[in-house]
Amino acid sequence: MIRKLGFASVSVVAALLCYVPYVRAQVNGGARVVQAVDESSRIALTGNVRPEARPENDRGRVADSVPMEHMLLQLKRSPERETALQQFLDELQTKSSSNFHQWLTAQEFGARYGVDQFDLNAVTAWLKSQGFRINVVYPSGMLIDFSGSAGQVRNAFQTEIHHLAVQGEMHIGNMNEPRIPVALTPVVSGVVSLHDFRPHPMHRLRKAHPEFTFTDIYGNLNYVVVPADLATIYNLNPLFTAGISGQGQSIALIEDTDVFSASDWNTFRSTLGLSAYSDASFSSVHPAPSSGSNNCALPGVIAPDDAEAILDAEWATAAAPSAAIQMASCANTDTTFGGLIALQN
Repeated sequence: MIRKLGFASVSVVAALLCYVPYVRAQVNGGARVVQAVDESSRIALTGNVRPEARPENDRGRVADSVPMEHMLLQLKRSPERETALQQFLDELQTKSSSNFHQWLTAQEFGARYGVDQFDLNAVTAWLKSQGFRINVVYPSGMLIDFSGSAGQVRNAFQTEIHHLAVQGEMHIGNMNEPRIPVALTPVVSGVVSLHDFRPHPMHRLRKAHPEFTFTDIYGNLNYVVVPADLATIYNLNPLFTAGISGQGQSIALIEDTDVFSASDWNTFRSTLGLSAYSDASFSSVHPAPSSGSNNCALPGVIAPDDAEAILDAEWATAAAPSAAIQMASCANTDTTFGGLIALQN
């Protein structure tokens, strides 16, 4: 881990950061960090506190040594690049445009619409000066993966990480908005998460029934939805009749768990009439970033998330029964949802 620099070193770094982006700004107007990084001049980044971080839930500050792994610093592009990006996204779907379906690599996207490289250098230099470890600078130029401790977060962002008791569960989270030097505000939007609250699965567990029509405990008649119903509801049958069922296409599913058994996917297809589409496949990957240290740890089977993961795979193949279904998953960290890491990678 990179050690925190002394005050004199910080001053030297700040002076260099002030000078280099300023020269760059004169050359092409790309850089926006044009002031010295003054630790005494700070501003709060709003929208970075969980609603559960209230006094009644507070159970005290965590130890400074508590690890804060793979935090994500969200950056922001200039208004000019944002306008250009929105125009490009529209043109990608406009058949009369020369940009119609002219997809970009992550590197091309970053060069056109990401934060200027000199600004990225300024931000990463500041993070390092606070003792953080830089894991990944994403090629999109919009996100930085970094790690440290709760004590380093407190010193760098002037926000404390506390224990929180919420609905019978213990969590951790920051109690106030993080604050950063004013010089960095043109390019820093916020810290994606300084807490361990996760998205919740949307499925609800019900008593298993072998029949497709059954009466529940309240006497209500229930009809189980099957792939044929999905095709009717979303008018997929004309496509299937025309021989269009996802051939040569891939569907990526973003998860924070592995599936309990991949054979469930095959059972779903064979039981519900999808086996005739022989081109389909199902696979799992744990995607590493294109550069930097690997922030995608193997998640294993996480209940009850694994039940929703296999449902995602089953209904993706119901909608496109000839497509390749690829499940991308990474483990959760202390601060970041594993599915978000998988999505970024």
